[in-house]
Amino acid sequence: MSEQKTKNQIENEVEESLETEEQAATDAMEGEVMTAEEVAELEAEETEKLAEEESAEEAEPELSELEQAQQIIAHLEGELDVVRAEAAASLEQMQRAAAEFQNSKRRQEKQLNDAIARAAERVIAQLLPVLDDFDLAFKNIPEDISEEDEAWLDGFRQIQKKLMLLLENEGVEMIPLEGEFDPSRHEAVSSEPNDEVESGHIIETLRVGYEHKGRVLRPALVRVAS
Repeated sequence: MSEQKTKNQIENEVEESLETEEQAATDAMEGEVMTAEEVAELEAEETEKLAEEESAEEAEPELSELEQAQQIIAHLEGELDVVRAEAAASLEQMQRAAAEFQNSKRRQEKQLNDAIARAAERVIAQLLPVLDDFDLAFKNIPEDISEEDEAWLDGFRQIQKKLMLLLENEGVEMIPLEGEFDPSRHEAVSSEPNDEVESGHIIETLRVGYEHKGRVLRPALVRVAS
């Protein structure tokens, strides 16, 4: 009898619990009932919220693409700066090499020209005594020379002219026999007063001097008026 009573009590308690929960649910539903305006306002808020979320979702990829583009541009600009620096360094190196090559070429050409000039001057210097012999010979021609001998001397004068023409073609020039004394081109043997020649000017050239392309091969020996 006690067991049956306990069972009935349990069933009653369960039923009461269920009724209590149903009543609580009903009360909750009745408490949450909203007007049409509140429902419309809530729907509008939900719609606006969804629109903002969609806008945010759409804007995020565009911002990401912009950042990526900026990063790519910055990277390319960095690479461009590196390439420009390398190109400038290569250009400077090429210009320096070209300048060094030109300087070296000019030095070699100058050295070659100087060597050729020195060789030519050595040969010319060996010919100057021959010219001196011609000059000395023609200064000491006897006054009573015959016509036959005169013709013979004319042949030697032609040889002297040919030799002088050859030297002139090589840039050899005779230092002037007259004029103002120039210590860089003349060597004074004596200095003496002279009524006919101005002081500091040449009275007489005792030995002809020669220049080769502006460079004195041998100064002229002269007498100078004091």
